[in-house]
Amino acid sequence: MKILRGLWRLPVNLLLLWLLFTAFACRKAGTPPAGVGSAENELPADFASFYAKFHADSAYQLSHIDFPLRGLPDGADVEDPDVADYFYTADQWSMHRLFDPKLFETRFLILADMLIEERIKDRRQGWMIIRRYARDSEGWKLIYYAGVNNYRSRTE
Repeated sequence: MKILRGLWRLPVNLLLLWLLFTAFACRKAGTPPAGVGSAENELPADFASFYAKFHADSAYQLSHIDFPLRGLPDGADVEDPDVADYFYTADQWSMHRLFDPKLFETRFLILADMLIEERIKDRRQGWMIIRRYARDSEGWKLIYYAGVNNYRSRTE
């Protein structure tokens, strides 16, 4: 019965994936998709295709994460300077999917030519997830993941 209840998600996820691909494919050259950057802060062209595939294919996602993955667990006290580094392993990783733009605001910050930070903020509660991606000779990889935490004083 649980399987039947979850079946409605498949068409919704496929529709979201199609919309993402359409948004990236239909945009003018040099124009970032809405909510994904700005004219003065454009994402690299190869990042958009990586990002779409990363959220659509679990095997691709796992192979494009630098395990053990440094970060913070959900609910960490980000204001505590003594918070120890946390490392995610492949066996405890849950597949990341795209976030609903009605509920979450996604911002990308280009920190360097080969380093991008993504901030995913819950529009209602203000909680945030931070992910960092780096490009190496093999392409883009997730190199940092801070779970759902309260970053209000550091990011506003």
